Amino acid sequence: MLCQIPEIAKGVISLFASGRITAQDYRTRLQPAIKRYREDWGQVCLYIEADVLLEGWEQASLSGAGEVQLPPFDALVFVGGPDWVGNAIRLLGPFVRGEVAWFPLQDKAKAIEWIQKRSQVKV
Repeated sequence: MLCQIPEIAKGVISLFASGRITAQDYRTRLQPAIKRYREDWGQVCLYIEADVLLEGWEQASLSGAGEVQLPPFDALVFVGGPDWVGNAIRLLGPFVRGEVAWFPLQDKAKAIEWIQKRSQVKV
């Protein structure tokens, strides 16, 4: 499940992830937020915080049928989650155009600082 949390910085989509992320989460939460932020801010920076209960995503959503595709983004920081998340984010890095990073939950402040530096929105 994905749910929107209070914005951690202007122009940064802030989400919390737990359990299994579904194609419906993608369609109803992530896609509309990305479209709105691209229109409003001219960029897409994502902050995703996860708990240790994050299981991953529905296999059907990654079946190659085109239902869920990783959208273009400028920067993505993932915070926390189970141990495998950091490795998955590091593997993802070379295959995407935007910058990606992972921080353990105890380094949440560093993660917020990292994404704020990459956001072109100045307050």
